[in-house]
Amino acid sequence: MEIILLEKIKNLGDLGDAVNVKNGYARNFLIPQKKAVRATEEAKSKVEDRRRQLAEEEGKRLDGARARAELASRSISLTRLCGEEGQLYGSVSPADIAEALTEGAAVIEKSEVFLPDGPIKQTGEFSADVILHPEVRFTITISVVGEEGASPEETQA
Repeated sequence: MEIILLEKIKNLGDLGDAVNVKNGYARNFLIPQKKAVRATEEAKSKVEDRRRQLAEEEGKRLDGARARAELASRSISLTRLCGEEGQLYGSVSPADIAEALTEGAAVIEKSEVFLPDGPIKQTGEFSADVILHPEVRFTITISVVGEEGASPEETQA
């Protein structure tokens, strides 16, 4: 399916580019997320008119992402219940990290936090990438501190 991109997408193209992608990718992700439109003759003629407007909108999003990145903390510390060997009873997910980062001045969504090895299940120091915009990304350090105590099963009994 041929589509016209409404924003820069990594490994696909820049704002206003006409590209061919698989039908499912276009219908299920790009078009509903307002990242692209179908490349009809009418859309192709409108794209040149809208390119300037889209570039301005993209510039505003980029500036907003840069401002959020400057406000965001680069390290956080989370305390979780754990066993004697540092094994957490739960896990630390991107949602937990986003919530801890949002307590500061910046608002970070869980979809913007990327944990390369999946959820954290041990105590220690870990790193995660925060991707606010295709051009704005930074790495944060997560310190997971164990709080030894009764296991969740023992506290409920």
